Amino acid sequence: MENIPYFLGGALITFSFSCFAWVLGMPLSLSIAIVRVNRIPVLAPILAVYVSFLRSLPLPLLVMLFYFGLPVTGINLDPPVAGVIALALNTSTFNSEIWRSAMLNFPIEQLDAAKAVGMTSMQAFWRITLPQIWRASIPDLTNEATLLIKASPAIGIIGIDDLTRRASKLAASNYEPLSTIAIGMGMYILVLVAVSLLSRLLTLRLHQSYELV
Repeated sequence: MENIPYFLGGALITFSFSCFAWVLGMPLSLSIAIVRVNRIPVLAPILAVYVSFLRSLPLPLLVMLFYFGLPVTGINLDPPVAGVIALALNTSTFNSEIWRSAMLNFPIEQLDAAKAVGMTSMQAFWRITLPQIWRASIPDLTNEATLLIKASPAIGIIGIDDLTRRASKLAASNYEPLSTIAIGMGMYILVLVAVSLLSRLLTLRLHQSYELV
């Protein structure tokens, strides 16, 4: 039990890095989806290749690329910065596919009606399309957030003391791997449950605000 605060510190680091990466990756993923859905010349095919490449690249390699590879070009990043950027780029590619699917399945009749009342394409997107695809995409975005948390131990490669790294270090020092790993698993479950509860709360609030409107 004396190691619980140590694990909680690791859980906080894991949650913080994942949260920052998810928030930073969200506008990027939405922008990628908009460009690809609208088939903007040059940009759309480039982003399609970009998404395919990053989705196929193991996250640990992406983390090492930013921390160990960029210094070759004269760009040096601190471990936390390199870790957050790698996580953000990784999750943005997966989230962009969620947004793109939601946009492609959005009823075209609503956009036609918006144009009929004088809305521009931009106004129709921000006032009609985005609020609805946001609500519809929350479950999938939450699922991707949980996958991001479970993939976040990749940042331990560059020395960030996240939950998995702390569990590994403690198991190696106290020679009690089973109990140590079990506690680490429990902490991950708590973090994932917290994310799930936040998602449900957000979904409820959005539905309530939509009903009021």
